[in-house]
Amino acid sequence: MRKYGHWIDGVETTAADFIERRSPGDGELIAAFAAGTADDMAAAVKAASDVFEARTWADMPAGDRSKILNRWADLIEANAERLAPIEALESGKPIKYAHGEIGGSIDMIRFAASLGLTSRGDAITSLGENKLGLVTQEPLGVVGMIVPWNFPMVCLFQKLPFALAAGCSAVIKPSELTSGTALEVAKLAAEAGIPDGVINVVTGAGDVVGEALVRDPRVRLVSFTGSTRVGSQIGAKVGERIGRVALELGGKGANVVFADADIEAAVDGVLFGLLLNMGEECAQGARLIIEKSIAESFVEELCRRSEKVRVRHPMDPEGDVGALIHEGHLESVLRHIERAKEDGAKIAIGGTRLTEGDLANGFYIGTTVVTDVKPDMSIFREEVFGPVLTVTTFETLDEAVALANDTEYGLANGVWSKNIDTLHLVARRLRSGTVYANTYFETSPHMPFGGYGNSGVGRELGLRALDEFVEYKSTFLRIGERPHNYPHTL
Repeated sequence: MRKYGHWIDGVETTAADFIERRSPGDGELIAAFAAGTADDMAAAVKAASDVFEARTWADMPAGDRSKILNRWADLIEANAERLAPIEALESGKPIKYAHGEIGGSIDMIRFAASLGLTSRGDAITSLGENKLGLVTQEPLGVVGMIVPWNFPMVCLFQKLPFALAAGCSAVIKPSELTSGTALEVAKLAAEAGIPDGVINVVTGAGDVVGEALVRDPRVRLVSFTGSTRVGSQIGAKVGERIGRVALELGGKGANVVFADADIEAAVDGVLFGLLLNMGEECAQGARLIIEKSIAESFVEELCRRSEKVRVRHPMDPEGDVGALIHEGHLESVLRHIERAKEDGAKIAIGGTRLTEGDLANGFYIGTTVVTDVKPDMSIFREEVFGPVLTVTTFETLDEAVALANDTEYGLANGVWSKNIDTLHLVARRLRSGTVYANTYFETSPHMPFGGYGNSGVGRELGLRALDEFVEYKSTFLRIGERPHNYPHTL
């Protein structure tokens, strides 16, 4: 069993109390994380604030910061075989996807390092004779990061390397269920040369250490990934002290499939959009909105391929789907399915807990496809966060767009058609921060990620990913001799 203290100011601290973590795959005790207090969080924020005020990292030339960030990426890559099992066992995801998460995190560090190298201000030279305007960037300060259990590495690295590239320092509150990799990569950051205090990790319950982080006035920005309910609460609390927030929240994405789509590709894409990370994914393609003329045959093929999906222990290299995060969440997913049946929907495949063989001691559910779903049903509207797909039909493009947009969320959607006009028209009208066209879950760090409506505030990644972590300053210069008839003299 791995046992961790907090990581504060370059030192692993001791703790009196710990939170035990059992693997959702088999119930085995795998880790214990320090149960942090408000005092622990205050110490971490002080360390981050002190190093920022010392300007050790903030004033380091961008080229030097970039080299250190790339060394950090190298160390994470060298330790991938050790980090991936931690990610898989704590979160329940298949080991092959845990490796993918490590790789994606490395890519984001390298991308952030390149953005730091190219970051610049502006000179405004068109203001008139003897006048010059300068627009400069300064690092924001201490950034608080609260990250969820479904993608512990990816959700952290959509924030952390970009804040560091901008010159900020950070205090991280990982999920108490999946804190292992955050602590491990913080130690690797110190080995890479990132100064003590720039990265701090405090583990524990959200209502204790998370609350302390959100309330601390020294934290200039709180960047949160998680549920819309909690994100709304964080936004209100930070707003009370006129702080800044970045919120990446829930979703209820749709895959819109037209009759002229490449059906083979669409079935694969819809299935992948449904099952990645056991459906515990805010951008999941949870709703299939499909042209009525092909709906029956499409669902039949989807169910046929679903039977080939391998639900396995997270460490099984052949597994396609692992375990849900904990028993309470599994029960929540099953309740959503039961309510859908009560509302008149039908279960085409799945819908039950899997307990045979090696799955008996874990929290597993297979691919579940729910048909005859109407827009007024709760399963169409509420985020289930599991491997559950709803099926709703349409007959016209306008109807398809209206169904896809009939949600309070707006994180991601997909559209499938061989007609480029259809792809463009639908993509332009879908109210979501990301639209996947003839694919799903395929993107790049170069492209921003975030949502409309209740899916959040702000954007992560993309060519302007550092903007979240900087202050812009305008300096107006009068050059040369000041005129005697200065126009602003009263």
